[in-house]
Amino acid sequence: MIGDRERQARFQSDFYRVQYHRILNAMLLSCVIILGLIATIIYLILHETEPNYYATTLSGQIIQMVPMQ
Repeated sequence: MIGDRERQARFQSDFYRVQYHRILNAMLLSCVIILGLIATIIYLILHETEPNYYATTLSGQIIQMVPMQ
């Protein structure tokens, strides 16, 4: 009887240890993904391109606008 209890306690302990490591790995992976997404957002904000503005004629022809200085 005591051997069965010890074995059951050991299995339960092993189960929780395995689940802890699995969740820890998932959390580490999600942190890496979050940091990558934050870095991507910062890069996109810092390297924003200037928009090109175009004008059109009544016939639909596109004319690039020249900035006035």
